[in-house]
Amino acid sequence: MFAAIMATVSLVIDVSAQQSALFEPPKDRQLLVIGQDMGAIGGFPKPNNDGYVDHIDIKPGGVTTYTGLTKLGGLKTLVNLYSGDTWAQAIIDNPIYANSVLVIGLHMVDQEKSAANGELDAQIKMLGEWIKQTKRPVFLRIGYEFDGTWNHYDPESYKAAYKRLVTKFRELQVTNCVTVWQASTSPVNGKQADIGKWYPGDEYVDWIGYSWFLSSANQIKLTDGLLAFAREHKKPVMVCESAPQGYDNARLTQRNIYKGIDPKEKTPEKIWKEWYAPFFNYIEKNKDVIRIVAYINVNWDSQMLWGWPYLHGYWGDSRVEVNPDIKKLWLETISDKKWMNSSPTLFQDLGFPAQSDRGT
Repeated sequence: MFAAIMATVSLVIDVSAQQSALFEPPKDRQLLVIGQDMGAIGGFPKPNNDGYVDHIDIKPGGVTTYTGLTKLGGLKTLVNLYSGDTWAQAIIDNPIYANSVLVIGLHMVDQEKSAANGELDAQIKMLGEWIKQTKRPVFLRIGYEFDGTWNHYDPESYKAAYKRLVTKFRELQVTNCVTVWQASTSPVNGKQADIGKWYPGDEYVDWIGYSWFLSSANQIKLTDGLLAFAREHKKPVMVCESAPQGYDNARLTQRNIYKGIDPKEKTPEKIWKEWYAPFFNYIEKNKDVIRIVAYINVNWDSQMLWGWPYLHGYWGDSRVEVNPDIKKLWLETISDKKWMNSSPTLFQDLGFPAQSDRGT
């Protein structure tokens, strides 16, 4: 996306020969990201002080947050849309996340036509300028889950909006941001459309992303198709959203994902075997292209948007820290040297300039 710009800026980024895209982890390594709200990631004043980093000593290599293009809510100020607090600037200002990349989901539902025709250029500029001042790698998921029936994106308007945002960012020289084109790969999405009709083009897309919630045969089939598309277009892949939908790690149950009924008791080992093991096995099997993994570590059932009466399906509780056995298995997994977590050298390992080169 930014190849032409990167050749002209004064900063020289030493990207490893093993890397084929901006901010791609070195060969045989993968970056771990945790999301998706302040309560889920933790490390903030009450009530957001009981999340991932408050219970897991290994700090994540990245964190996820969200904003919408029209109002940019949750960027510079705190916003809660009944699904947890979001506030990107608070993440940037928090020393706990000083060595974590930022992944932003950019909501554009019913905004793509306005963005495409230039009506939201001021917001695009504001977003770009804010990203520049973060002085860290930022992954921007533009109109995430573009093919989800719940988002009803018009393909032509979506592509035009995507291209316009990229073009404006290039003009602003937002060189610390890469774009992510994220499909839903959802087994509950109804008839699967050709994702290619939403594709803005290789010159506008840096990374390709997907969601994984069910660890089912159909989930694997859909994701296989997405990975084939990514390999064809020579793009690295990010697991943008993932969680064991229907499972409750605190109550050790699994319920119907549509209505939250028919609870079945599960042991921690059974939950791990049914969802986590297939999830990580798939990532390992496709490590040539899957380079970043974002996990949603949240008590969905406690949030108004996702809780009873489950108008958006039943999600459960995906926090890995709430059960000691699941936490142990999780720590054993992410402690493997292949996983890139927070560290003083993380940004440099991703090909980003050292702090002394970035300025203050």
